[in-house]
Amino acid sequence: MSGGNDNAAKEAQRAQEQKDAAIKNTQSRVNAVFDAPGRAADLADFVSALREQRLGQLSEAKQTADRDLRFSLARGGQIGGSVQRDKNTELGEAYTRGLIDTERAVQGERANIEAADQDARTRLIQLATSGLDATTAATQASQALRSNLEAGQSTAQAKGVGDVFSSFADFAKQSREAQQRRQALYDANRNIYGPSAATAFNYGG
Repeated sequence: MSGGNDNAAKEAQRAQEQKDAAIKNTQSRVNAVFDAPGRAADLADFVSALREQRLGQLSEAKQTADRDLRFSLARGGQIGGSVQRDKNTELGEAYTRGLIDTERAVQGERANIEAADQDARTRLIQLATSGLDATTAATQASQALRSNLEAGQSTAQAKGVGDVFSSFADFAKQSREAQQRRQALYDANRNIYGPSAATAFNYGG
């Protein structure tokens, strides 16, 4: 009787050992996919492409801010004065902050993808304990990596460098409005004191 119990116990032990080995194998396959050197290369390419795009956007925004600032200063007769010097200094500082913020944002996008990768890894490792086989787990791991990268690229593409030079856009707007007020005042004075008004007064018109 005891021999039968021993056999059953050994059989159960062997079954548990096989199950544990299968779980370990599945988890190892999952980790191997997520830790593959190709993933680091994919993320490096992502960062490089995104950085190049964002820096291009920042450069274009700076060129626009430069042009708007020159026109604004010219409208106000402030070329060569202290206002121009101060504004150019502010523009340089804004650009420097933009460079720092751009790099921080790029690294943040990479971190988001890495976090999504870790979430997927944890989920698959947990599923391994529920019987997920190694081949299926490895396939799902590869799919998760691809999906996370594509989602990260899509999200990053939808964003930009933000309003780095918003204060200069405001300055340009104020300059245009001031010019319009000056023009309106000039036109009003011309209508009141101009030749047509004088003629009408002389002839009682």
